[in-house]
Amino acid sequence: MQCAALKYPVSESGQGLTLVLTHGLSSHKESYHPTIAHLLRLNAAGSRSANWIREIWSIDMPNHGESAALNRAHLEDRQERGRKEGWDGKCNTMDFSTYLNAFLSITQLQDHQVVGIAHSGSCTTHALTLLGRTHPHPFALVFIEPTLIFPDLPPTDPRIVHGTANVRGVLAKRDKWSNRGEAKRWLLETTIWSKWDDQALDLFVPALSPAESTKSSSYVRSILRKEEESSLYACPQHTVEPAQLTRMCAALNPGRGRGPVGGVHILWAEVEDFIPKSARDEILDATSHRVLSHRVVSDAGHLIPQENPGGLADALYDVLVGHIAVAAGLTVRSPL
Repeated sequence: MQCAALKYPVSESGQGLTLVLTHGLSSHKESYHPTIAHLLRLNAAGSRSANWIREIWSIDMPNHGESAALNRAHLEDRQERGRKEGWDGKCNTMDFSTYLNAFLSITQLQDHQVVGIAHSGSCTTHALTLLGRTHPHPFALVFIEPTLIFPDLPPTDPRIVHGTANVRGVLAKRDKWSNRGEAKRWLLETTIWSKWDDQALDLFVPALSPAESTKSSSYVRSILRKEEESSLYACPQHTVEPAQLTRMCAALNPGRGRGPVGGVHILWAEVEDFIPKSARDEILDATSHRVLSHRVVSDAGHLIPQENPGGLADALYDVLVGHIAVAAGLTVRSPL
């Protein structure tokens, strides 16, 4: 499958961290642009670092955004084969992991110190990719509101409840509009999207697929098909063993004769609309408390990149400069 990516070249020195950002479900690579723009302004004005960012990449998952358009024929052929052969032909988290592993193996990232930055469901993808990687990346990971689920969670756990509701809700939601103007008006009247930063919403609407026509009308629609999205919210897609998380953190923690590594860091949302404190504590317990730092981004719920991109950039800057770049020998630590 093909991968659509945005590349932000920052430093010509060949030094610094290379950030690879992956979006949450139903989002797209451009959703990070407001955060990246703010992060680059902080980098330009900062006094704690010099050349600590080398490049930034933001990629679309295989059935999201421009990648979905590039892969549409393959995705439909795969689903048709699945129907004929009796298996689910839709992309799953393991497919995403294979896809991300292939991207991290590209020659353009050789000899880079890659920091994976993942939101929501793509945190699972990064965790699985690290455990089965065929390359030296990443140097560090930053998880934003990870939707990690563990075996044997009760059906009343908020992550289970939300995931099950999303499986049904996605199939019922509207995904076609007569034009992008109508789509934006509808989104602004809907609770989830009405909370978004203006620029994040303005970037989301153009990501709807170009006008499609029937005999009686034309319309725009979500590039990610509802039936493909729905199955991605199923709990097994985000279920990992606690031991896997412990191994992931151990692989990126400094010490024990390993070369420099930057560790695992987590950013939580102030508004606990998806992952409550009890679930956060459980995730930290599952890592055997080997997460090197975790903090809260204010004025945002689970969709931090869309609701408070500036606050997310501030938090990323502190983690990247205050922890990860220090581990890479690129900055000198100062009080955060």
